[in-house]
Amino acid sequence: MQKILSQVLSSIRPSDEETQRELDIANELIGKFQSSAPSGCEVILTGSVAKRTFLKEGRDIDIFVLFDRSYPREMLEMLIKNVMESSLPGTGYQISYAEHPYVRFHYRGRRIDLVPAYKISESSERLSAVDRSALHTIFVNSHLPKSRIGDVLLLKAFLKANSLYGAEIKIKGFSGYLCELLIIGYGSFPQLVKQASRWDEKKPIFIDINGFHKGKQAISDAHERLGGFAVIDPTDRNRNVAAALSRENLRVFIALCKSFLKKPSAVFFTRKPETFDDKAKRLASAKGSAVFIITMPRSDVVDDVLWGQLYRLNSQLEAHMEDFSPKAIAADDSRHIVRIALSLSKDTLPKDMAIEGPPLDMKKNVIDFQKKHKGARFFKQKKRMMARVKRPITGAHDAIMGFFRQFGRTKSHLACSEELVVVERYMGKRNEGKAEIKKSEAKTKTKMKTKAESKKKIIKKRRTRKGKK
Repeated sequence: MQKILSQVLSSIRPSDEETQRELDIANELIGKFQSSAPSGCEVILTGSVAKRTFLKEGRDIDIFVLFDRSYPREMLEMLIKNVMESSLPGTGYQISYAEHPYVRFHYRGRRIDLVPAYKISESSERLSAVDRSALHTIFVNSHLPKSRIGDVLLLKAFLKANSLYGAEIKIKGFSGYLCELLIIGYGSFPQLVKQASRWDEKKPIFIDINGFHKGKQAISDAHERLGGFAVIDPTDRNRNVAAALSRENLRVFIALCKSFLKKPSAVFFTRKPETFDDKAKRLASAKGSAVFIITMPRSDVVDDVLWGQLYRLNSQLEAHMEDFSPKAIAADDSRHIVRIALSLSKDTLPKDMAIEGPPLDMKKNVIDFQKKHKGARFFKQKKRMMARVKRPITGAHDAIMGFFRQFGRTKSHLACSEELVVVERYMGKRNEGKAEIKKSEAKTKTKMKTKAESKKKIIKKRRTRKGKK
């Protein structure tokens, strides 16, 4: 195992020169921002570059501007924009939103996040969630030995190759800070894998590096508040660093650790994460599966908002398709559109269906039930009146379109007119699958273009009429 880990590490660890280059760029930016920040503010480097725990391919830099607590939160957006525009005039940027606004831009091939936060010395003083980030950097730098940075990189690569890296709503996986704490807690990547292979996702798992919660009752109370898999933040006894990790992803991680111990291989660190096309093909290859690909426009909102709503949409869609026995669902937004792969146990239903009526002894209700379902075939079952009626929709395709017809009237950012939704059966034969998905994407994009052109024509006609008047 050690030989494999050494080989992998040599390919993912940045050289001393590469590390220094990132630090030089970060320090260059910090100098610019510090000269433009209001008096009394401190500009610092946080994140994986500050802790030297970034992968060779990682080029993201996080810089925080720490404001005094006297500044109102509603002023932070204006203040951080002023810092950005004064420091790098003419550089394009966008304002993104987490708990509060931050600036995102690109500089010398790197993605930079410039984040406003409050200067604090302990978590109890925090006014927003991001205020802890500076404390996280201090803790990791003082508790993670330089000899163990490689173990953090191995864990990150292991997770990234298996689509488990990232605490954002889209992934529901392991954050970089969680990776660092797990290595600090267990001492090394091999030790973590050995211990994790014995975890049971159905039973409580409690990791408390600073020993904030001592005794069975204290640990039980913490579990009750923080969840079944709890990794206590050493800078905040009341925060679970693993809160974003889904139970399903925890289960996958445990299974991967078992597989790696059984047969160690570099593949666990180097394989490409499963794409949407791969997932659709896998779902379609399962016996007795009918897979439908749904393609629709992607709303221009931040990922956390989009994916929070997309997960809700998926749950509602599965509930709507209950009669077709849904087996699995997968989603993607990587091509400026939303794609959903829905796997069903059946794609058609019988032409008629049985409706349960009232108990036979409720005679008035029985009469009302019979009037309501005129023309139905009535029968008795388990002391109830039943009606066999014609099923309004028998095909899965029509049922899916019916769902999006209703969903289009909601206030979700994903809601759109049914004309912009494309639903197609995925056959999954040989290489036809990708072609089918691309065909669906093209149809959606064509519909969006047609609708936009129609809108332009209507506006043009209105302007012409106005001119004539």
